Amino acid sequence: MSQQENRAEHVLKGVMLTEKTAFMAESRNVYAFDVPLDANKTQIRLAVEAAFEVRVVSVNTITRLGRPKRHRAHFGHGQSKKRALVKLHAEDRISLY
Repeated sequence: MSQQENRAEHVLKGVMLTEKTAFMAESRNVYAFDVPLDANKTQIRLAVEAAFEVRVVSVNTITRLGRPKRHRAHFGHGQSKKRALVKLHAEDRISLY
């Protein structure tokens, strides 16, 4: 296995499959992926191109901080998440279904 494939497995944690992301994939050719909090846009772009053999036009990221939690007298927060919205070239598609 090459380094790019190994890196792609570590950067792309999963594909977001919801009604909204399915609509975005069909209409705008934008796909959503769960990524680690420390992944940057360049790493995400290289990982998607290596994993699916497509051309990436742009990458937008969304970081969602964990919600505040309380258990009796202890305060904390939930898990933070990062999502990447990847726009592909007009001729490229990813088959997710």
